[in-house]
Amino acid sequence: MREHPFPAQRPHEPRSNASHAPEIIALDVGGSSVKSGRVTSGGQLLGPVHVTPVDSQADADTLLATFVQAVQKAWNRPPPIRRLWGLALAFPGPFDYRTGISYIQGVAKYEALYGLDVGQALRERLGAPELDIRFRNDAEAALVGEARHGVGRPYGRILGITLGTGCGSAFLVDGRPVTRGPGVPPHGWLYPVLFQGEPADAVFSTRGLAARLQAAGVVSADLPAAAAQARAGDPRLRQVFQGFGEDLAAFLAPFVAAFQAQAVLVMGGIARAFELFGPALATGLPVPVLQGHLGARAALLGAAELFLAP
Repeated sequence: MREHPFPAQRPHEPRSNASHAPEIIALDVGGSSVKSGRVTSGGQLLGPVHVTPVDSQADADTLLATFVQAVQKAWNRPPPIRRLWGLALAFPGPFDYRTGISYIQGVAKYEALYGLDVGQALRERLGAPELDIRFRNDAEAALVGEARHGVGRPYGRILGITLGTGCGSAFLVDGRPVTRGPGVPPHGWLYPVLFQGEPADAVFSTRGLAARLQAAGVVSADLPAAAAQARAGDPRLRQVFQGFGEDLAAFLAPFVAAFQAQAVLVMGGIARAFELFGPALATGLPVPVLQGHLGARAALLGAAELFLAP
């Protein structure tokens, strides 16, 4: 019988033989692409990050076929030079990360997967019924990856945020998320917490920053263009980004204190303009403010930590 290209290895199997060390394939499922890569049992990314375009509004079969294509890009070799330990996915929510069932609805992406057991569907399409598949929130995965493998490594207690289409968060102790305790909101989620009467998700996000720009009289709220103008010295735009940083500091400060965070980690699309709002953010907080530097690798490494962390 021909050996299957995706043989499963259970987490308790030994990892000491480097020539046959098991690997994890990790996927980072985004709105326009699926990034994938191979991660060793030692937590290192092998080779490049592969990018597979995805139509997130496609039907379920098309979406699953795209995920399989991303897996195959990452595997990219004859079986089984090294055995596949498992498949880890960083996935947007709402999603039941324990069961692998998607509850995404009303956000114009991945709605065709609503109610679907994504893990089981992938096992069927990969022809690997025993494959261990695990899921992690995409923002949490990126923060875990940066905390354990990037700029966050020196710090034991980190409050991490991702600033993009929404405001993601994770409260990390030794690189592992905690969801309860002093200073930790339910589930570790900051996005529903109110700031000046509005949810953080509406304030510290691309739409929140766009609203600030419009309020400042910027006709086009194109964020990259606005950031470029601010870097070029436009005082009005520089003030918008500075105000964003000041308000973010005011919002985070009580959580930093109560959680006894040793650092704040900032990631996400808005973090590309970190030099514009980061100084104001750092001035308002009593701990170092770190900008993530792993980029696309962070979420892949953070997803793989579902298998690697004890």
